[in-house]
Amino acid sequence: MGVKNWEKQGNMIFRFFFVVLWCTAVLIFTVYLRSADNRIFYRYCTITAEQNRLKQELCNKQLQVENLINPAALSHRINTKN
Repeated sequence: MGVKNWEKQGNMIFRFFFVVLWCTAVLIFTVYLRSADNRIFYRYCTITAEQNRLKQELCNKQLQVENLINPAALSHRINTKN
């Protein structure tokens, strides 16, 4: 009976350490996913801000080109030179 009791305790200790190790691994993985999610969200926000800035810059350039091409602006510039 002593050997069987020892085997039961050994199995229980093994199960306990396995459960503790498994829970620790799950928690570490959860923290990793959360930090990765934060990095991805931050990168998404910076890329979106950069995209909006580039769109605004493009609109300004288009307005400048339209101002150069517009016939009324051309005639105004021609009249101011004379």
